[in-house]
Amino acid sequence: MKERRVTNRGAPAAPAAAAASRRRKKPAFDPSGGFFSGVRIGAVAAFAIFVLTAITLVVLLSALYPRETPRSITPVALPKIMDLPQFQGEHKERLYWGTYRPHLYLGIRSRTPKSLLAGLMWLGIKDGYYALRHTCEDSDGLKRYGWVRHDGISYGRQVILDQNMNITTFFSKSWNDGSGYGGDWSVRVNLHHSSEISRLPNGESSLYFYIAEEEGSQIRISRNDASGLAASGHRHDIGHWQIHISAENNTFFHYAGFRTGNMHNITQLVQNSLIVQERKLQLPDTYEKSSNIVVFQVLGRNHLQLDVTFLAGVDEKKFSVQSRLDRLSGIRLDETLRVQEQIFDKRFENAYKLDNEELSSFGATNAVEIGKAALSNLLGGISYFYGQSLISIPSKEQKHHRESFWKYWPAALYSAVPCRSFFPRGFLWDEGFHQIIISRWDRNLTYDIVGHWLDLLNVDGWIPREQILGEEARVRVPDEYILQHTDNANPPTLFLPLHDIALASLESGKENNAERAFLEKSFPRLQAWFGWFNRTQAGTFPGTYYWHGRSITDKELNAKSLSSGLDDYPRASHPSADERHVDLRCWMALAAKSMVMIAKIIGAPHEVRKNWHSMARSNDLLFQKYEAMSQVLSDFDVLNQLHYDRKRGRYYDYGNHTEKVKLEWDNFFDPRTGQVQQVLRRVVSGRPKLQLVPQFGYVSLFPFIVKLIPADSQILEAHLNLIQSEKLLWTSFGLRSLATTSSIYNRRNTEHDAPYWRGPVWINMNYLVLSSLHYYSQEPGPYKDAAASVYKQLRANLISNVARRYNEMGYIFEQYDHTKEGEGKGARPFTGWSSLILLIMAEQYQR
Repeated sequence: MKERRVTNRGAPAAPAAAAASRRRKKPAFDPSGGFFSGVRIGAVAAFAIFVLTAITLVVLLSALYPRETPRSITPVALPKIMDLPQFQGEHKERLYWGTYRPHLYLGIRSRTPKSLLAGLMWLGIKDGYYALRHTCEDSDGLKRYGWVRHDGISYGRQVILDQNMNITTFFSKSWNDGSGYGGDWSVRVNLHHSSEISRLPNGESSLYFYIAEEEGSQIRISRNDASGLAASGHRHDIGHWQIHISAENNTFFHYAGFRTGNMHNITQLVQNSLIVQERKLQLPDTYEKSSNIVVFQVLGRNHLQLDVTFLAGVDEKKFSVQSRLDRLSGIRLDETLRVQEQIFDKRFENAYKLDNEELSSFGATNAVEIGKAALSNLLGGISYFYGQSLISIPSKEQKHHRESFWKYWPAALYSAVPCRSFFPRGFLWDEGFHQIIISRWDRNLTYDIVGHWLDLLNVDGWIPREQILGEEARVRVPDEYILQHTDNANPPTLFLPLHDIALASLESGKENNAERAFLEKSFPRLQAWFGWFNRTQAGTFPGTYYWHGRSITDKELNAKSLSSGLDDYPRASHPSADERHVDLRCWMALAAKSMVMIAKIIGAPHEVRKNWHSMARSNDLLFQKYEAMSQVLSDFDVLNQLHYDRKRGRYYDYGNHTEKVKLEWDNFFDPRTGQVQQVLRRVVSGRPKLQLVPQFGYVSLFPFIVKLIPADSQILEAHLNLIQSEKLLWTSFGLRSLATTSSIYNRRNTEHDAPYWRGPVWINMNYLVLSSLHYYSQEPGPYKDAAASVYKQLRANLISNVARRYNEMGYIFEQYDHTKEGEGKGARPFTGWSSLILLIMAEQYQR
């Protein structure tokens, strides 16, 4: 049967002869026989006028009645904290350059949306093949990498052990006569082989250093310049700049220039350009027109020393380029690095006063160096991001919008990161713990970082809990975690450092203008954030809270509460609006108490003023409001009515729960493969009921952690006994996250989801417990000595294990496995909140 052709109206096509006849009668005005063939010119003009009129009308209506921006992506209408004068001028310039690309083994950028980028690569071996080391990857199998000195601003030294290669990188920033905006900086790389045998091509080491321009402007390359000039360019903020590279004798240089708009695939770009020449892998010595990425390769045997010097503002003629270079490279750089190291060591000693003899008595050899590494890798992990978070459209709004997601407004974030390899981006609840440490090292860094986070508040008072800003950050995150949900909270841990700052200020009685200005500007944003929690995370029963966003599937043993930060920690078996989460209530108690103290500092009651005005009265009312809330949330009797199990003597969550839940293998027919498959499914064999959820672990300790238990209460005595019980949380390596008696202890949540907060030892929670033990050991009461005894042993256990594992493995870990003699597990180097081991050594705690 012949195919029947159909016109676009659906009618049968005309016979071929008739069609040919029509073709012979083409109108003169349409020689192409195109779309308007056979249509009068007047009709065409009328149609064009109609289209233009419609477009004009749409434009006018859009201007007159612009589409309202959804609340979820509308910034709160409050002055920005980062606009404060204290964050401008010298402060801003001193922080302009830094090692703000921590996902790289060495990466440098400026605190600008579109930056000049710099980075280091080297040639290594991976799975038997040559591979470039660039981004921090656990699969690279490095024996060790991390900053062992870093002051967060101007100096850093990093040690990298890659098979038989020992690499030391230095970063040094300086402000001298003639320096341009942001100062000049130097990078030194020392590489040597620990043995004569090298598996690299032709037995040579290969280092690569690149400079890339995110703005896309051209980078000029220089060849055979006597001063070592390698590349140069111009930026509106720093003027003309130059990169100079020098290396020791018996080295060879190669280069390549690329033109690209993508900065997240530089590794692949360089790797694809390598060619084999005389048994060497080398760059091709080519330069694409208007290249905005330039890579330099240095080849040498056994030992390499590479100095890279960046000069800004070289168009100013006051000081010669050579005199600046002399200060920033060679022998003069040797002296600069030595002095900067001494300054760091002295500052560290004064800040933490570690007792090496005492720490050694715990079996913690090399403890001071471990403390320096913990602090340095946290400071060296401070990053600068710029971009837009991607926001999941709330379900109630989806029918009104065609987009699959919304974009937050373009914003900057200056933040530390939990882990350079696995989590090189900002996490809201991690950052509060980071700032407990950083605020004791450099209070101004904390103000800057917390200010950036609070400036991300939307009009409802919500902050995206995970900040994935820019393409470099986004390509490292699985798709399912990219979209942020506006009903998801995260523990308000920024109140941890703010609580310490406020308390220290009130106790000292000293006026600090920078601190006061920061707190005054932060307070309205903290109000909005605190209010958002009260509106969106409140429970059905007055004065209760629960983490919203839990939902169960038939493949999960227990619904996760990712927003709580304690991901798979067991909660009620059947999520519902009737839940009460004791940890969230305690976080709110801490937040309310912090709001009271900040209100006192910025001008709330009982302060005598000559010019009492409406703002002071407003502050007085605010103080009373937060003081009342703090008293309610700290009420011991109310807490016990809501969460205390008098029979077991423990604090629990409350919800619709049954213990009779398990995962069982289920057979099902898979139509895609035509075979019977197996899958683990959740099986419930008991009827759930509203009750306290009998899962004892970190969550149960929150009333103790937030110090809501009176020092003379028998409940305190019971908690000290619970903490010491080896059947529950106590191990020789720290407190495990869930009691061995829990029905979900160390159990998988799905077939592919290993236990996370169901057994392993976490440093951040142990730090909070130690803080409370230390507090109760100082408070008058009948259990003071018992608290001191538990404190001493727990502290010794934690220090001993973290130090031992660092000395063995070269890393501080995300968590520690009590079932395997305290082995480190999870992400590494996890020098976010695990860096709290330094404060544990120094006995500096939350108060």
